[in-house]
Amino acid sequence: MRIIPFHKAPSGAAYRYLIDELIDKTGRFFLVDRRYGREDAPAEVARVFERLKPYLIERCTTEEMMRRTRAFYTEGIYYIYECTPASGQILKEEADGFLDRLYPSLPEDLCFLNEDGSDYLYTEAHEDGCGMRITEQEARDLMKRIPGLNFVMERFPS
Repeated sequence: MRIIPFHKAPSGAAYRYLIDELIDKTGRFFLVDRRYGREDAPAEVARVFERLKPYLIERCTTEEMMRRTRAFYTEGIYYIYECTPASGQILKEEADGFLDRLYPSLPEDLCFLNEDGSDYLYTEAHEDGCGMRITEQEARDLMKRIPGLNFVMERFPS
């Protein structure tokens, strides 16, 4: 398994279908507050966190996230949520694509987590990056099931 980036980050119908798929397949997702949990968050950001509050599992610092996963994360407070149909619906209502999640309009970097805490789907909206830790066959299967989903696939000589 490796991280396979999207050719273009999913938006519109592809985003909504993929959110449903991710909610079904994973147990947790996170969003990042770049303002470190301060009370002066923009209204849009505060609204999203308030809507997701019933699904909150825990808050973590950047250092705690890096210790757990051994991955590098950008500075901020990480809010980890339970994947449920209701929390997925909020994600679909609050954005039309993964790269829409840029501070100060929305909390950043929606990421869905594997059981071991590693990234299953990662987003780095400020760097226009988005991809999934899956096999090439899984990527092909997802592209067949979800119209408009397009991964960057390596070409291997025959």
